[in-house]
Amino acid sequence: MEILYALAPHWWGQGLATEASAAVLRFAIERCGLPKIYAGCDPPNVASIRVMERLGMRPDGPRMIDGLETLYYVIERGTGE
Repeated sequence: MEILYALAPHWWGQGLATEASAAVLRFAIERCGLPKIYAGCDPPNVASIRVMERLGMRPDGPRMIDGLETLYYVIERGTGE
């Protein structure tokens, strides 16, 4: 399971990505019983990195996706939120 989101610039900085992602994480772990959830972003996207960290996710290393470096974070059931 992987979380993906995008917000128009007008909505940036209002906590919407964190709030929505936290709800998705809770649903995925508590209701669906998924053992592990990933999230990724482009390396210069500091705001998304902060969202993942606020959610209790931990770095899972960079990966090359379609020739582009992507930073991945992960959270496992029983950790984080």
